[in-house]
Amino acid sequence: MPLFPDHLLNDALAFLRRVSGAEPADARRLLGDLRAGHPDVPMRLVWQRDHPGGSHHYDLLITAPDGTVSVAFAPARAVPWPLRGSQGAGEQVVVRVDGVDVRMEQAMAVLDGLWGDSSLAARLVNAALVEQELEREPVELSAEELQEAMDAFRRARGLLTVRATRDWMAERGLDHASLETIVHQEAAIARLRRRVATDGAAGRFAADRDGHDRLSVLRLRYPHLEAARTAAVRLRDRDTRAETFAQAAEEARVETFAKIAAEAFEYGADVRPALVYRRELGPEAAGAGAGDVLGGGPEPLVTCVLEVRPAVLDDETRRAIENRIFDDWLARRRAEASVEWMWGTALRTGSVTRALRAPDGSRDASPTSPAASG
Repeated sequence: MPLFPDHLLNDALAFLRRVSGAEPADARRLLGDLRAGHPDVPMRLVWQRDHPGGSHHYDLLITAPDGTVSVAFAPARAVPWPLRGSQGAGEQVVVRVDGVDVRMEQAMAVLDGLWGDSSLAARLVNAALVEQELEREPVELSAEELQEAMDAFRRARGLLTVRATRDWMAERGLDHASLETIVHQEAAIARLRRRVATDGAAGRFAADRDGHDRLSVLRLRYPHLEAARTAAVRLRDRDTRAETFAQAAEEARVETFAKIAAEAFEYGADVRPALVYRRELGPEAAGAGAGDVLGGGPEPLVTCVLEVRPAVLDDETRRAIENRIFDDWLARRRAEASVEWMWGTALRTGSVTRALRAPDGSRDASPTSPAASG
């Protein structure tokens, strides 16, 4: 019985010769033609770049019933894939300072904080899980969709002129092809998020409508927990002699702002405004209205509610719910994934892996491309 359908390997080699020297965005688009010709064969395209500005080498991974077959093509004067690993003496060098090499294991020692903050590890694992899912079910963007994504990417970062965009790219060592790859990745992740969430946002909203009220609040952070608890008592103490509800509300508003100013100047509170969903403030916020003071939790934080806006399933709320559904999906995938760390002690890696499998391990761990940040 043949391992693969007729002509698959010939078609795979023809594809690899065709994409030789192409940019990843073009290679991904051409891969769609190969997949269309062999719809029942799972395949994945991976690549390596010798250096910034250099050419890409592609390898096609084809899933067989009992393993994976790797198919590659090296054009004339190019280094074949297996020989690239034999030239890895410099691959362990992260940076060279005044002729002194800083090797990978030294860099990892400097990044020791990874083992104390599981959210950093979760970002790494999430990125791998997302890439795996997008390889399994690719997201294809038309030229128009890619341009729309590029425009949105630039607007989000304030890159409103060609000069600003070029300066931003130069600071990060990116060429236009690399920028397109980053934008495509962000757009693909957004599509994947919507695919995972499907129609679940409406159901979650209906199940917890009050939790999606929007609260305009002031958050006061204190140096220690006892200071926050004392401040919560001060802020809750009101003295109003108003005769009407409207007058009482206005007096409460003025008194609240005066007290918050005193907290900042006299007690050193760090005061910051925020617009949050009621559910983000925990059970204490259930039923809280304008003028209420929330505090007494495990953090040295006091929250003053200024305004409450009733829940509406608008685009912003829908996106927030979809993000939570996506985070839950990632948490389930992390719990099932085989995670193998290539550095660090067994004690530390084991602790981090257990944290990744915990239900709350997805906190602050979105799989955004590091190169796209800032």
